[in-house]
Amino acid sequence: MTHSVIRRLLPVAAASLVLLSACSGGGSDGSEAKAGATPSATPTAPPVDPEQVACKILTASDRTELAGAAVDDVVAASGADGSSQCRWQAESALIQVTTLPAKEWAKSLPDVVKQLESSTDVSSAADKKDLATAKKLLAGAATFTDAQACNAFTTLAELGGDGEGTRTTVTSIPITETESGISGQTCSGGELTSILYSVPGLKQTDAVDKTVSTILDRAQKRLAAKG
Repeated sequence: MTHSVIRRLLPVAAASLVLLSACSGGGSDGSEAKAGATPSATPTAPPVDPEQVACKILTASDRTELAGAAVDDVVAASGADGSSQCRWQAESALIQVTTLPAKEWAKSLPDVVKQLESSTDVSSAADKKDLATAKKLLAGAATFTDAQACNAFTTLAELGGDGEGTRTTVTSIPITETESGISGQTCSGGELTSILYSVPGLKQTDAVDKTVSTILDRAQKRLAAKG
């Protein structure tokens, strides 16, 4: 049985829905700011660095395969402390890739468990039991090696309903009230790599899962080859 509360742990490395909404444009009614209004302050985005590793491990062909059309404009690319992230955007599509050492990904998970424990939509006995298991598993996450972090990824994926020994998981996530995105993660060779993408009307299907898994595998192999 698949418990959604555990599956919500795994897309953490895919940086966030906040980033997605920041790229989505103006207000929901498409209106411009009123004349004379004082514009609100917005955070300064990091400079775009298209030479980021994450920009190199997903090809134009991969992006077209995901979105069904070319998505080639790099709108954000940055990284720190061994991580790398790249985001491409087209008129109706967004694709984001993040890669980082697995042990760095694992450090964030205990806090996510705490957030889920206090969430009002986590109330079933099964969810609470799974969170307790995850909390115990991640008790030493701050000192995990990369290999231990990937092993924890596999255990969490199994708790979330994936097959035994899985190294890749794919999850549907909400983007807006009406649209969904797909988040896929893989952990191997001590690296956690995540793909997050959204196109209008996107639904999770077996075919979508297979495509995301295949492209993640390609990206991870390219990452390993870069050493």
